[in-house]
Amino acid sequence: MNSPPPIVKPLIVPRASEIRPPLVTLPRAAVAVVLVLVALCLLVGLTSRPGDPRLYPGVAGEAKTTVYLIDNGFHSDLVLPRAALFAKSHAVAIATADATDKPWIEIGWGDSKFYTERGMGAVRILSGVRALLAPGNHSVVHIEGLASDPRQVYPGAAKPLQLSGASVEAILGRVDRSLATDSGQPQRSAAPRQPDEGYFMSVEHFSLVHLCNHWTAELLNAAGLPITPVLDTLPAGLHWDLSLRAGVK
Repeated sequence: MNSPPPIVKPLIVPRASEIRPPLVTLPRAAVAVVLVLVALCLLVGLTSRPGDPRLYPGVAGEAKTTVYLIDNGFHSDLVLPRAALFAKSHAVAIATADATDKPWIEIGWGDSKFYTERGMGAVRILSGVRALLAPGNHSVVHIEGLASDPRQVYPGAAKPLQLSGASVEAILGRVDRSLATDSGQPQRSAAPRQPDEGYFMSVEHFSLVHLCNHWTAELLNAAGLPITPVLDTLPAGLHWDLSLRAGVK
């Protein structure tokens, strides 16, 4: 008995418009990383501040003053020669005369409570969280005298910057604007002090978006150097920023 012939189905070729590539989906983690990178790039671009080439690097051949950028990995300061502070009348010079007679002057800024406290117990950790997250935190300018060259006091952690006289004056003017004064006199903070140092009240507020390293970067920006506050949140970022944008070696 003969078997029936096999049934042959007609070959259906899809039209080109009906061909769809397979849908590729990215993992959620990858999407989150991409979004964070895009947001970071936007913040870098929006907060970036240009420098002033008339101040830095300034005019070729003009006299320069060596200013040092120092840090401990979390907090940064500037160190200037004492004579530079007293070249003209400045509120910071008055504060310096009240604090120390040493030849090098270290200037920093921070939260009025956390910055002036000692140690790192639970209470101070909570104070640090408050300083970062709470609004309207009061702040102080810290002035400390150094008896020796900053490279000896902070070996390996003192970056020299060659600045013009106009740049140094701009830095001091920026510090002056931060100091709270009464009839031109800087107002001393009630924070305890060690020999050759002083804390002076500031009109600025400390927070996560305006940290000590941002303040140091703002001093340098006043001196003519370009800065990027998002990168300058930590000293390592500030150093990298100055190297990348200002050519500081």
